[in-house]
Amino acid sequence: MTMLNRLSSFADATIRAVAREPRRYAVHLVDRESGRMHCVAGIPLTVFTSDPADVRTELMRNRDPLKWDVLIEQRIPKEI
Repeated sequence: MTMLNRLSSFADATIRAVAREPRRYAVHLVDRESGRMHCVAGIPLTVFTSDPADVRTELMRNRDPLKWDVLIEQRIPKEI
């Protein structure tokens, strides 16, 4: 029996497992003056999480809220 024979059952199990996952969010730190995302080594800082409030608190720790803001985007899983 080859892998292709089991592909449909694998896909079905994957869809059922993904459907039960909690919502996921992408959280970005944004400079209010420029409107640009904060970058580390030229790469935008993005944190993926299921609890954006905790990440927001951590990103804003010791930062001036007049200079920094947090952008939270809900990530929608793609259909398989």
